[in-house]
Amino acid sequence: MSESMEHVTMSARVERAIRRDIVSGIIVPGERLRVAQLSTRYGVSHIPVREALRQLEGDRLVVIDPHKGAILREVTPKFVRDMHDTRAALETLLVRNAAGRITPTDADGLDSLAAAYEHAAGSGRAAAMVEANLTLHRRIAVLADNPVAADIMDQGWELVVGIRQRYGFGPSRIAAIIAQHRRLVDAIRSGDATAAAGVALEHCLDARDDLLARMEEAVIGA
Repeated sequence: MSESMEHVTMSARVERAIRRDIVSGIIVPGERLRVAQLSTRYGVSHIPVREALRQLEGDRLVVIDPHKGAILREVTPKFVRDMHDTRAALETLLVRNAAGRITPTDADGLDSLAAAYEHAAGSGRAAAMVEANLTLHRRIAVLADNPVAADIMDQGWELVVGIRQRYGFGPSRIAAIIAQHRRLVDAIRSGDATAAAGVALEHCLDARDDLLARMEEAVIGA
């Protein structure tokens, strides 16, 4: 493998590692991402770290300041609202498309992913809940066969997932997520695009309102 190809492969690995650390809350919004520290953490040289940070800047996760260096983008209530509203518009499009293309085998796969989230929630495994939820929604996006919409929808979403890890859920939100996942999969399985879009919209906006409420409660309690 050439040296340039090796750096590309290594930078992709570092990028994935940083994304995982954002989702898990290890790296938090507003944190400075120092190249030397990241190189030590991930066991690589400075070059792939810098390349990974440039890619993350392109995906709106990182801001590179000429004086301060790379900083994980801040998450404000407006950012949370904007991200959920944008996701709602795109996800309703994607679930409509998926409902028009679904096969029984694909629907069974979605059922399994929804069940994986329910099982993770039932055992209180937060990391597994995050993974199952992301996998379910990304699988629906794949079935919709609109990679442009799917890519736009995912831009910056790791920040929202990470902030959710910090603030948690309202007392009835997880039960509502489980029910909405089931209704969404059932609507897609039946080919009912209108019903699927309605559930997707409800799902996104309920998630938005719950997270904003949790953020507000944290400010009041501080």
